[in-house]
Amino acid sequence: MKGAILGVTLAALALAGCTAGTPRNTSGQVTAQASVDAFQVKLGDCTGALKEGDISGLQVIPCAEPHFYEAYATTDLTDAAYPGESDVTKEASKFCTGEFKTFIGSATKESIYDMFYLYPVEDSWATGDREVLCLVGSGKGKITGTLKGIEK
Repeated sequence: MKGAILGVTLAALALAGCTAGTPRNTSGQVTAQASVDAFQVKLGDCTGALKEGDISGLQVIPCAEPHFYEAYATTDLTDAAYPGESDVTKEASKFCTGEFKTFIGSATKESIYDMFYLYPVEDSWATGDREVLCLVGSGKGKITGTLKGIEK
């Protein structure tokens, strides 16, 4: 599949049983695999497999280890009131698509990698969540290191 674009909504509630924090070194890099709240994923983090739909938790993995996705860009939406899921996904897709080319070096439709984005839902918006987090990778996993500048 060339350059699939998949959105994932962030559920407002954290999964019970997620770790209290992401294991990071002083540079902020993930140092060990951990199940975390989706809101703990940061720019530059690598993750396990992702699926479409509401998520509240996921697996972070050190980028040097085999992983599925890497967070490559983030932005905050600026609407005061929740604009609706359709508008949020349009804004997220537009932003992440533009940043994809900057990060990878080729457009999403020319790339062998998939683009995912995490975006706020109405419930999380009410708690102050405005972040769109863009991820690139493959549903097959087995990526090691960063995809920055890969141009595929």
